Amino acid sequence: MKSFAPMPNRSSTSSLEDRIFERLHRRSWPIAVSVVFLILGLLYFFRWAPVVSHVPSQWWSAGDLWDSFHASTTLVQGNFSEYTTWVFRGFGGRLLLLAPLAAFKGAFGASFVQISDHGHLLAHPVNVKVSGIPYFNTSIATLGPNRYVVHPQLFLVLAPYVLILSSSVLFACDALAERLHVSMTKRGLLCVAEAVLLWNVAVTWGHPEDAVAVALATYALVLALDGRFSGAGWLFGFAVATQPFVLAMLPILVVMAGKDRALGFLLRSIVPAVAITVPSLAYNFHGALHAMANQPINSDIPSTHQTPWTFLAPKLGGHGANATVGTGPLRIAGIALAVVLGWWSIRWRDRPELLVWACALALAIRTYTESVLTSYYVWPALAVGLVIASRASARRFGVAIGVVIATTIVAQWHLGVYTWWLLQVAGISGLLILAVRPEPVEQAIPATKPVRVGAPRAPAQRRSEQTKQKRKSARTDRKKSAKR
Repeated sequence: MKSFAPMPNRSSTSSLEDRIFERLHRRSWPIAVSVVFLILGLLYFFRWAPVVSHVPSQWWSAGDLWDSFHASTTLVQGNFSEYTTWVFRGFGGRLLLLAPLAAFKGAFGASFVQISDHGHLLAHPVNVKVSGIPYFNTSIATLGPNRYVVHPQLFLVLAPYVLILSSSVLFACDALAERLHVSMTKRGLLCVAEAVLLWNVAVTWGHPEDAVAVALATYALVLALDGRFSGAGWLFGFAVATQPFVLAMLPILVVMAGKDRALGFLLRSIVPAVAITVPSLAYNFHGALHAMANQPINSDIPSTHQTPWTFLAPKLGGHGANATVGTGPLRIAGIALAVVLGWWSIRWRDRPELLVWACALALAIRTYTESVLTSYYVWPALAVGLVIASRASARRFGVAIGVVIATTIVAQWHLGVYTWWLLQVAGISGLLILAVRPEPVEQAIPATKPVRVGAPRAPAQRRSEQTKQKRKSARTDRKKSAKR
């Protein structure tokens, strides 16, 4: 694949301060939006419940985040039994991302704040110190006739940590838009829209690993577009280790690498994933293999949504809210479709904007084929698809922003099986249709080799013309001599 027109070269003699200032200026939109996202996220965590829900002193956080933190704690303590299950259900990266804080959980305590006495809300909640409890989630506890809210000190660090990690995808999407030569104005609108979409993933559900995985995969795509496949392979490998759903992009990146660099790219892409799975296989081979092949998930709990393909998933047991199905077989079918898409994208090797569109379609396959969905599953395709939509006209880009925001909002609703799934499919498909014919990115002019100062050389074409001219002059001289 030919690399497209690069960003203007910066002078190598510029000072370090100038280069830093220039980089900060190029990422001014994601920096500003990330700061606002952090402030609003913290306000939501610590002030939403007291102001809107009228529960004094209560903090709010996603239950999935505390489940992840508990599992990460078991990993830090050396308990691989639970870690094995989480790794092969696709959440191993989440545990590693939270491990730095889990290692210091013993340094944090918790306190109970009494908010009611015998059913009557207290005008001034009372702080009740509790010793020997390292951490709690931000829940409400009922002890006898009194009610308390839990204030884990850990959350004062965990909340901003999760928001900052999640904001990395804003920088990645902006870098990809810059490589596609999107104007600064559109990039500003793109950052704001991406932050609106990210709220559901990072704040509502507490899944920073999804954002980090998409960020790493997007940066890998940027490097691949520039022909830097060594770095792209390592970045994509860490993305797969963080969240394996980005594997859908792998066939397209392999096509971009070409025959000469495909093998090296593949090897770098699998090393981090192998490193994260080998300990689990060594600890409990049969359990890890079962979790990897079946990918179990509860299909009837309120946070999940069945799809028309749920009946095809193998039933693993349970009834009602505890019913569990295996999503592994259908995910294999999704990967097969991604391979077909990669083969089809060979014709677009010289069209970087269409390759990015193909990556968005590859991520959308999950929504099209998954047997059980959660509202944040649709986000990766929306995030990457919106980047390529910014290459369309201003009108289509504006409509695309409206479509993705509406799709994200509808994803939180509890509707019928077919209604909810059809609306999500319609939203993603509408975005891809709006972005299907982006403005072409100009191809780069191949750079000439550097010329030595002491021994200048003329290009081959010029040398050939000079040789022809000398021969012609020689023939003319011979003719003149013969006439004499």
